[in-house]
Amino acid sequence: MLNRLAQVPHVACLGLVIAITACANFSAVDKPISQVAPPREAERVAGDRSPDLLVLLAFSGGGTRAAAFAYGVLKTLADTEVMTPGGRRSLLHEVDVISSVSGGSFTSAYYGLRGDKIFEEFEDRFLRQNVEGALIGQVLSPVNWIPQMSSIYGRGDVAAEYYNKHIFDGATFADLERPGAPAVVINATDLATGIRFSFTSGFFDIICADLDQYPLARAVTASSAVPVLFTPITIKSYAGTCGYAPPPWLAEAAKDERGSSRKAEARALEDYMDREKRPWLHLVDGGIADNLGLRPYYNQLSLEGDPRQAFRDLGHPDVRHVLIISVNSFAHKQSKWPFKRAAPGLAETIGSISSDQIGRYNYDTLDIVRYSFGHWTKQVSTPQHPVTFDFVEVSFNVVHEEGQRQALNDIGTNFDLKDDQVDLLIKAAGEVLRGSPDFKAFLERLQGRINQP
Repeated sequence: MLNRLAQVPHVACLGLVIAITACANFSAVDKPISQVAPPREAERVAGDRSPDLLVLLAFSGGGTRAAAFAYGVLKTLADTEVMTPGGRRSLLHEVDVISSVSGGSFTSAYYGLRGDKIFEEFEDRFLRQNVEGALIGQVLSPVNWIPQMSSIYGRGDVAAEYYNKHIFDGATFADLERPGAPAVVINATDLATGIRFSFTSGFFDIICADLDQYPLARAVTASSAVPVLFTPITIKSYAGTCGYAPPPWLAEAAKDERGSSRKAEARALEDYMDREKRPWLHLVDGGIADNLGLRPYYNQLSLEGDPRQAFRDLGHPDVRHVLIISVNSFAHKQSKWPFKRAAPGLAETIGSISSDQIGRYNYDTLDIVRYSFGHWTKQVSTPQHPVTFDFVEVSFNVVHEEGQRQALNDIGTNFDLKDDQVDLLIKAAGEVLRGSPDFKAFLERLQGRINQP
């Protein structure tokens, strides 16, 4: 007994060392830049892809359910061959940008990092793993007790460390710049303002932080950090130290006397430029600001104010076809409490309210994006250079077979799915995409244009 008591101070010292090490690692994550570099997104987006074809994917939130559903779409795009001016290739290799939130960010980040190797690795490494159980084990591990007592190291940081080691192999955003890779936009929500924060050079330049050195795992953690379950991921601002010059639209929007979403976005970004106002950013689940991942595309064009310039910024000044595929794993799960006399409990009430709000917001976003991109492509279209737009929705709503649709809706948003659930999600995503009239129309239109002399 005396020997065990004598070991207590040593254990305490060891815990203190671990805590200090964890905090030191955390503080070393955010790196400043001394000078803003010229934007390179347009060059990355263009890559070796067809200059007249702009393909944009959006992956929704929803835990492993969302990750598997998005993965099923990637598999189907990989199996879909199209004829381009550069020859026959898979449609997946024509994808220019993937925007994602929450669970969908695991799939987008992994594909951005590993390319086609995702089809050899991702299922065993993430989709079919009990990630939820592993995270609980990490949080409850004695090794992490003392670090989590710190006000700057919490459950979100524990999750980020796990993802960094077991899924993303220590990769940073610089590792996403592999040849042929699409641009990946991982989205989180600023807890202080409720606005979307994207892990792009555009946002990081505002706060003079180095995106290239930022760990990919921390971005994915921020994108999926459900409040209360996970602590926010925090980023230090170095704003005002790198010569950042705001885009022209921001000054124009700030002067607008009328209230608008453009003006609200401008004011939020202006706050980021003032380090005294916003020295720290606390980021949580991206689904709070936009659960579909579609808003970055809408904002790209609406904030710019000039669709032609926006398409140039996307690396496609001579675009002829615009395709957006929205992969939405939002579920309409039938609650049992409406069939009971007893009032629902607190958890059921909160879950129902948040679910209904997300559902209504999703429909609004879908309508806005459909209408706006249809309008913008008409604006840039001419008789000599027509521009077409197709919007494809891959969701549980459009699954025709009732039993399959119900089974999909019954899958939760946790990070531990059964193999048959993963199989169903992958299969259903492919069937919905292949059977989509809008997707078929796009392929026929693309083939028709290629065949024209």
